[in-house]
Amino acid sequence: MNLIDALKNWDGVHVDYLQEIYQTHQNDAVFFEELITITKKYEGLQTSSTWLIKHHYDQKQSLKQSLVDALYSKGIAIAPWEAKLHLLQILPKITINSKNVIAIDDLVRAGLTDETKFVRAWSYQGLYELAKFLPEYENELRIRCEEAMQFESASILSKVRKILAAIDKNKK
Repeated sequence: MNLIDALKNWDGVHVDYLQEIYQTHQNDAVFFEELITITKKYEGLQTSSTWLIKHHYDQKQSLKQSLVDALYSKGIAIAPWEAKLHLLQILPKITINSKNVIAIDDLVRAGLTDETKFVRAWSYQGLYELAKFLPEYENELRIRCEEAMQFESASILSKVRKILAAIDKNKK
């Protein structure tokens, strides 16, 4: 069974199925290239393909920078909120550079107004990661976080408080 068919067979719930795919293919030379291609071409498979990539990072592994740049490239339309979340959750573990910064900026800014709380929370984290690469973003980050303290839900406020604490710690 090819990778596309395997991902189509996922029920959308049980990650043990995706873990089996990961275990079977993680050492295949083109596995992650295929996942990125699938992410770009098949909106209906984005949740599973990005989950597998995030799982790879969760296993303390990484991807070649060229693959990271391909994953976070201009023009990839990520539709499912779960896929957006996975890409945002990977951000603290990757290198942001001039090749991927525009796409990451677009992902983060769109996420700040997303309907899904998890996506919004991780978008604040994403803006923090961008500010580490682009220090001129730090003032905007602080302002957005302070505004969020006024209107966001408790689940988002926890993330925002941690970001504000990290900003303050870095100032000392």
